Amino acid sequence: MALKKQVKGKYTLVTFTIAENEAPSTSNVILLGDFNNWQTNDSSFQMEKKGGSYEKSVKLENGKKYEFRYLSDDKGWFNDHAADAYVPSPYFGIDNSVVDLSALPEKKKTVKKVAVKKPVAKKTVAKKPVAKKTTTKDKKDDLKKIEGIGPKIASILTDNGYSTFSALSKASVKSLEEILKAAGPRYTMHKPGTWPKQAKLAASGDWDKLKTLQDKLDGGK
Repeated sequence: MALKKQVKGKYTLVTFTIAENEAPSTSNVILLGDFNNWQTNDSSFQMEKKGGSYEKSVKLENGKKYEFRYLSDDKGWFNDHAADAYVPSPYFGIDNSVVDLSALPEKKKTVKKVAVKKPVAKKTVAKKPVAKKTTTKDKKDDLKKIEGIGPKIASILTDNGYSTFSALSKASVKSLEEILKAAGPRYTMHKPGTWPKQAKLAASGDWDKLKTLQDKLDGGK
């Protein structure tokens, strides 16, 4: 008798052999064990006669031990003398043969690899600088070019909405007088009568006429 083992990955192909000198006289020999739940009517485990011997190959899962015996018509139940071990059967005084595959690697659980996505670097798009629109409100002219307007009065006029020559040219003399009066007694002595006219010339860029006019004035009067 012999047990031939061929490891094939997670399984082992075990060939059970009964030699010619140990074989029963009848050809009806069946292999029974844990692997077929000891079913005596399972013809798929009928051993094949090759010459004078009998063989049967069974694919068994690794990492386990399997009890088995042979059964024939003339010899009844009998063990394999080449078994890996023997263990007591449920019947008193009778042992079962053992084929031991416990030392062989068991079926490994397949661990599904999860692909880790690499973070995609976002392209940084440089924002084009937006040119700030110059509004009339932001634009300021040098009001000190107007005869009769000094730094302090220029600041007062700017705070009241007259920061450009164009704006000042449209102001009424009365409104300018009221602004000076509200600023304090020290400013009421200033006479803004010609300021709108001077501002109009400055706004149009007519500096020569403005100079001619200013030469005739006395402190803007």
